[in-house]
Amino acid sequence: MNVKAIIATIAWIALGAGAQAQLQPLTKIIVPYAPGGSTDLLSRLLADHIQRNNPGKQFIIENRPGAGAVIGTEAVFRAPPDGATIGIVANSFLINSHIKKLAYDPLTNFEPLCHLIDSPQIIVVNAKSPYKTLDDFLTDARNNPGKHSIASLGPATTQHVAVAMFLKTAKIELNYVPFTGGAPTTNALLGGHVTSIIGNYSEIEPQITAGALRVLATTNATRIAPLPDVPTVRELGLDFEVTAWFALVATGKTPPPVVASLIDAFSSAMRNPEILARLDKLQLYPANRCGEDFAAFLKQQAAITGNVVKEAGIKGE
Repeated sequence: MNVKAIIATIAWIALGAGAQAQLQPLTKIIVPYAPGGSTDLLSRLLADHIQRNNPGKQFIIENRPGAGAVIGTEAVFRAPPDGATIGIVANSFLINSHIKKLAYDPLTNFEPLCHLIDSPQIIVVNAKSPYKTLDDFLTDARNNPGKHSIASLGPATTQHVAVAMFLKTAKIELNYVPFTGGAPTTNALLGGHVTSIIGNYSEIEPQITAGALRVLATTNATRIAPLPDVPTVRELGLDFEVTAWFALVATGKTPPPVVASLIDAFSSAMRNPEILARLDKLQLYPANRCGEDFAAFLKQQAAITGNVVKEAGIKGE
């Protein structure tokens, strides 16, 4: 090993040791959603792991739902920049900035920590429908504009954005039907009240496994492990991708050593085999993107989301 490499290694080790020392005795993770959801479960799983591996450090979860995740996110924005309060954010973190007047800017008023996981999105029809492939569905939709419908969690959600991108790139006209949750969306498809849905694979999986629903495509960048034979929309000629993502941010101007300590703690937790196994059972997939890489991802997604919201005329409730 050359001298430069030795110096770099020593610096990395020193940074890691300093980072652990910068964790606050008590760190609050604000989850801007109700208890029991994916973000809540993920937060508690990671908090428990980090506590067990950092004696004397405590993490607590505070659920602050409301206003499309704005209430909880604003609480992180207004917290002292000392790393004692951090927050879970998702696609709504960026979507809200294009449809609401906010006290904060998601790209400039927070310190990006880690993009933790992705939740695959899928395009689904009833198994009793005549559509065996996405091309079957698109052909019928193009021949009968306005006859069919597509439902999702909405409005102004990840899934609503996915619907807008799907309709634009596929050049089809479907009636959009928003629902207040994944369960009622799925039930509408099962009952034959809508033709298709776009939703989280994790929420729809039981009905897929039971053979009641048929997956036509995923909107991810790549095929997902549980559905190796299901193509992505890009493979089928539609130039877009959407995934539901979940990440951590700290209050803006939190000192770099504190930011580094939080990134180190959570990125280490996300490499733990036990946690990865739990996430796999929940159909949630590690993103492994922290710090500058996560900041670049946010900037890219903000631009894409902004264009979709504007072109599709997406508005909040």
